[in-house]
Order: sequence, then structure tokens, then C-alpha cells
Amino acid sequence: MKKLFVTFSIALLTLSLFGSVASAHPGRTDSNGGHTCRTNCAKWGLKTGEYHYHNGGGSGTSSGTTTSKPKPKPQPTYSQADVDNGKTSGESQGYEDGYNRRNKNSSTDMGNEGYKKGYASGYAAGYKEGIEKIKEEDRQSGATLGEGDGKTALRKGENKEVSMNDSKSDDWNTAYKAAFIKSYDYEKIVQNAEQSGHNLGYSLTELAIPADFAKDVTVKTAFESHYKTGFEKRIEEEKQEHLELGNKDGYALSSLAIASMDDRFISSYEQGYEEGKSKRKEEVLAEGYQSAFVNLDYQETADYANRELVDWFKEGFHSNEIAVQIKETAFDNGYANSKYVIPEEFEVNEASIALYDSLFLEGQEVRTQEKQKSLKTATGISLAAGGIGLGGYLLRIRKKKKLI
Repeated sequence: MKKLFVTFSIALLTLSLFGSVASAHPGRTDSNGGHTCRTNCAKWGLKTGEYHYHNGGGSGTSSGTTTSKPKPKPQPTYSQADVDNGKTSGESQGYEDGYNRRNKNSSTDMGNEGYKKGYASGYAAGYKEGIEKIKEEDRQSGATLGEGDGKTALRKGENKEVSMNDSKSDDWNTAYKAAFIKSYDYEKIVQNAEQSGHNLGYSLTELAIPADFAKDVTVKTAFESHYKTGFEKRIEEEKQEHLELGNKDGYALSSLAIASMDDRFISSYEQGYEEGKSKRKEEVLAEGYQSAFVNLDYQETADYANRELVDWFKEGFHSNEIAVQIKETAFDNGYANSKYVIPEEFEVNEASIALYDSLFLEGQEVRTQEKQKSLKTATGISLAAGGIGLGGYLLRIRKKKKLI
């Protein structure tokens, strides 16, 4: 009976070992007695990629295949909202510090671990943005001022030496200097184009833009505009010179000198000629008019060799109606009045008054002489006849008298 029990136990153990081996899937195990399932995992009751032990390996037991459970990951003590809030605050402070060029300080005493983590990340990004922003603003500000100062310096005849501005950043000074020099050099080219254009225009030469100036729109425009300025200036000067020349020739009554004259200036010369001639005529007419206050009768002067001048002088003499009236009335007024009287319309000038006074006085003298003779003559009738005869004689000769 004991022998039978032993035999049965051996057989049972053998079957148990055989079943265990048959149920295990193939594959090498690691030092822990297990491995990861790669193929036909479902057949063995496993998932693809699942790690498990064979024959109790790694589990401390003698049972069959055993799978391990992954350890749970530690849960953070903060939320994503904490990180986001910290990042927003960090970006704002970082931008402010960077924009004002302060030293970096990405740490904060506020918030939990997540807030601090977000703050540090946001601060770095904000600081970079702020520093780049202020640098760009400085570069733009320096460049703008440098460009204007360079242009002004050239126009004032100053050199292009640039001094550092200690109150500004390196970015500002670097941009300022570069823009100043560039603007100075460019403005020099523009100025050269202006002067060249003006000189060409002033020479009245046809417009022809040099190739070097035609490459740049601003330089080309400068050349063209100053060509126009120079051209117009020369044209106006030439017109004025020809106007003055014509005025001079017209005043002298010279022949028109337009045979070899530039057609653009003939009209100016002719205008000046007529103006000069008219001026001379007015002067000669005035001389003739004035001579009528000096001479009782017209006398042709030898001062003018030109017949046209003589005619103008004569015309002026006979146009003096005031002198005619004085000559017709002044003697009679003096003869009729013992006291001096002169009509207001005869007080034109000193010459008209002198003419009137001379004839008025002559009339008074004739009257006085007649009275004196009448007192010395025994026969009043004969004296009266003699006085009348003398008075008539003087009236006749007074018109031939030349007054000085």
C-alpha cells in the first residue's frame, strides 16, 4: 500500500511539472525571470508589450506566469492654471525689466511650485522681447536723428565727425553714427547734382542728365529741378539786361540793335527801347513846356540835332496854356492895378510866377510913366495922345522880349 502511494505521488508531480511547462509561452527571460510579450500575447492571456514572469521568477513564488503592475506616477501638487498664471506674470515683469535694461531676475516669492515654474519661463521670454523692443526703438530713434543731422551738417558746411552721446545706449549711438555718415555722404551727392544742374541750366544749354545722376531718383530730381532754376534765373537776367540795353538805346534814339540778338530776348529789348524813347520824349516835352514860361515867343533851340527831339520841344512849348494866359493877361492886370494881384491858377511854379510878375510889373511901369508925362505936359490932350502911343508901343514889343 505504501509502495502504491509513492508511485502515485511521483506520477502526480510529473504531470504537474509537464502542465506547467506546456502552459508557458516561449521566449528568453531576463535575470529577474521574466520578459515582455511580443508575439501571440493574447494566446497566453497577455497584452502585447506586457512584462511578466515565468515560473514565479521575480515574484518569490513557484506559481506559473505572473504579470507586474506599474507603479502609479506621483501626482503634482499644483495645476496647469498655476503655471499659466505664473507665466503671464513673469512675461509682464520680464518685458518691463528687459525694456528698461534692468538685470535679469526670474525668481519670485509668490505662488506655489507651478506658479514659480511658469513665472521663470514667462520671465525669460518677456525679458527677451522687452530688450529687443527697446533696442529696436533706440536704433530707429538714433537712425532718424542721425539722418537729419547728417544732412544738416553737410548743408552747413560742417565735417562728418560724430561724437558719442553718453546719455544714449550703444544701440542708439551705433545707429546714429551709421545714419549720420550715410546721410552726409548721400546729401553731398545730392548737393553736387544740384550745383551741376544749376550750372548747366544757367549756361542755357539743353538739358542732359549725366549717367551717374540718372541712377538715383532723388539725385536725378535734384539735378532737373536745379537745372530749371538756373535756366529760369539766367533767362530773367538776360531779359533784364536786354530791357536795360533797349531803354538806353531808346533814350538815345539810337537804331534798333536786334540783328544778331537772341530771339528769346528781342521782345525785352524792344520793350526797353520804347520805354527809353518815351522817357526821353516826356523830358523834352517838359523842357519845351518850361521854356514857354521863359520865352514870350517860341525859339527853336540848337540843343537838339535830332529832328524828332526838336519837334517834341516845340510841341511842349505850345502845349503850355498857362503861359499863354499869363502872357495875355499879366501886363493888362499890372497896367490896371496899383497893387499886386496874381490869380491862383498862375501859381504853377516859380517860372510861371516869375513870368507873371515880370509882365505885371511892366504894365505898372507903363502906367506910371504915362501919369508922369501927363503932369509935365501943358496940354492934356497931347500928353494923353503921347501916353497912349507909348503904351501901345510897349504892348507891342513885350511879346518879343525874352525873360531871363
